[in-house]
Amino acid sequence: MPRLSNAAVITTNAILALIGLATLCFSVYLFIEGPSQCQRFIQNPLIVTATLIFFISSLGLIAALYDNYIIITLYLFFLFLSILLTLIFSIFIFLVTNSSAGKAFSDKGIGNVKTGDLQNWIGDHFLQGKNWEGIKRCMADSSICRFRPRDVDFDAKHLSHVKYVKCLFSYIQFGCCRPPVECGFEAKNATWWTVPATSTAEIKEDCKTWSNTQSQLCYSCETCKVGVYKGIRKRWRILLVFNLLLILLVVLLYSWGCCVRKNNRVPWKRRFL
Repeated sequence: MPRLSNAAVITTNAILALIGLATLCFSVYLFIEGPSQCQRFIQNPLIVTATLIFFISSLGLIAALYDNYIIITLYLFFLFLSILLTLIFSIFIFLVTNSSAGKAFSDKGIGNVKTGDLQNWIGDHFLQGKNWEGIKRCMADSSICRFRPRDVDFDAKHLSHVKYVKCLFSYIQFGCCRPPVECGFEAKNATWWTVPATSTAEIKEDCKTWSNTQSQLCYSCETCKVGVYKGIRKRWRILLVFNLLLILLVVLLYSWGCCVRKNNRVPWKRRFL
């Protein structure tokens, strides 16, 4: 059992250390190459996450290889801290992506700390001010709206069926890369739309905001904000599942680490004799 625990800790941490090192190298590469606006959104989180994974995994690897009681204790401390922080972050993601839960916990007090408006946190944080301007520049820099002709190979009658169009595009593409369906614009090709004589563009603000210029499109439309909001919420829900799986993995590592620590627990005097 002692050897099994050591082998499990060594193998798992070796793999995690390699993943952390590879991610850290990729983050440094992004930094050196001069990242685009999109890459800036992930650069700092990547560097921090990769550094923590590499540091904690290396700590566990050294502790298991050299049977060092002090290092394994530090390793377990950082693992416990990781479990706690990941759990708190997962609860936060659940509250801001679930309307009912977010509404129930909004503006509640935890001790002397107010939780704030959790129900609208994503919209308030990402869809306003500098953050929203950064997201718009990110979309303009990316290829998210650069469709091939066959990607939008549908005639005007299909545009009246919102569900059909949503199947073709992601939330962001549907809200930001094409004019709203209600505008009645006609698609001439993958990147150009025209206003027909029977268009209702004058009664909807987003119809006036739309531009065929590839750097503008519908990035300033309210439908684009709705699409980005739904896209963020969907991806954060995926992240929530990943976090829960990560917690299970870290709990297993913590259990194995406790076994290693127990087996290597030697009186202090004997270690220095």
